[in-house]
Amino acid sequence: MNKEKLFYTIGEVAEELHLEQHVLRFWEGQFHQIKPTKRKGRRLYDRKCIEAIKKVKHMLYDKGYTIKGVQKEFGNDIRVTKNLLQELTDLRDYLTSKINNEESNEQA
Repeated sequence: MNKEKLFYTIGEVAEELHLEQHVLRFWEGQFHQIKPTKRKGRRLYDRKCIEAIKKVKHMLYDKGYTIKGVQKEFGNDIRVTKNLLQELTDLRDYLTSKINNEESNEQA
C-alpha cells in the first residue's frame, strides 16, 4: 500500500490483500474495528482499518479462528487496553502524589 495515500477504495484493499470485496463488506458487519469512511456511497479505508483487516484475515485464514473466536480476541484486546490504561492512570496518580509530597517537604 502506498504510504502517501490516506484512504484506499474497497477495490484497492481487496486486490492488495487478496480478498473479495464482498468479504470486506461482510467483515464490516462482524468487526467494529473495520469501519471504512463512506463518501458518496464509496467505502474508503484508512490504514487503521487495513491493519484490522489484515489481523482478521490472519486469524481466520492462517490461525483457523472462527468469526466468533476473532470477535472474542478483539474483545480481549479491548479489555487488555482498558486494564493497561487503568494501571497507567494509577501509576500517574501515585507519581504525582509522590512529587507533591516531596515538594511539600522541601518547602517546610
